[in-house]
Amino acid sequence: MAKIEEIIEQLKDGSEAVVDLPTKENEDNRFNAIFSKAESPYFELFFPPKTWNSKDLLLGVNCQLTVKHKGASVNIIAELDTVINDRRLGFIAREPIKPEALREFFRVSINTPIEIGYLPGPKEVKLKKWSMVGTTVDLSGCGVLGLFAEKPETTNRIHITMTDPASQKTISCFGHVVRTYRMRKRRYQVALHFDNISSDVRDQLIACCLQEQRRQLRENIEVE
Repeated sequence: MAKIEEIIEQLKDGSEAVVDLPTKENEDNRFNAIFSKAESPYFELFFPPKTWNSKDLLLGVNCQLTVKHKGASVNIIAELDTVINDRRLGFIAREPIKPEALREFFRVSINTPIEIGYLPGPKEVKLKKWSMVGTTVDLSGCGVLGLFAEKPETTNRIHITMTDPASQKTISCFGHVVRTYRMRKRRYQVALHFDNISSDVRDQLIACCLQEQRRQLRENIEVE
């Protein structure tokens, strides 16, 4: 894999980027931005107006960044170095993220209903039952990213129920919250990792991903 300085030099000004900015509330907020070159390994990101408040950001902390490059996604770890102005932030690229470290299985963009919730055990008297409904953003054989109107009240032993859009069958399993991203308009992206799922459920998930991937490929061919 190329050195991080070489990777940054190859990226083009104006490329679309997505970054998870760490905040003082111990949350990662996911924002869209535009990549802007500087002297590698330094670079800048340009944001829409009123995207973030500089008082909420944690400088000197590493964050994950994805930049579009020649039809692919380049994933790197970068340090949030400085606030340049109310729409521009400066970063120091630290290291590339190897594809195998990003996910155990390939991931596809997919929008289907998802419900997550928690049912306390007999001895968990201080915890209460909760559930909420949202929409998936992407899915793999080991986890799912969903969009919800609220933040999960607990993070472990989460019951997850999704609908396979092709077969309309229900996929059910347990997992835990890996990370929560606060979006604009008080929405939340919640990343969940599946825990101890059976081989049958794993097969369901992978089949769902493959079916959706084939559907997207067919649509791209028809458009071209």
